[in-house]
Amino acid sequence: MKLQIELVHDPGCPNVDGAREVLGEVCKELGVPAVWTEWNSEAQDCPPRARNLGSPSVLVNGEDVAPGPHPWKAREPDSGPRCRVYRDGDAIIPVPPKDRIVSAINKAMQPEVG
Repeated sequence: MKLQIELVHDPGCPNVDGAREVLGEVCKELGVPAVWTEWNSEAQDCPPRARNLGSPSVLVNGEDVAPGPHPWKAREPDSGPRCRVYRDGDAIIPVPPKDRIVSAINKAMQPEVG
């Protein structure tokens, strides 16, 4: 069981602090270390797979916790900030929903079969 959490954000993203807070809460609730890698989407060391995600995005073991079509997919890569919002029931929120992060971490922590 290997757990790798990543937070991808654009520089100056107004929602990255909220995403950090939710990640910290989830890690505490699940009893896992509150350790993740942060990627500035415009930095040279940001992996190509993370550069064109909206901000903020949370990945668990390389998978987006809220996959699906998103508005920025239609934009040209490297065309500037790509603010991301999420649906949580009937609400639109600026950070990944807590339950999606919990589900992704729980899935990643399942013992490998085989």
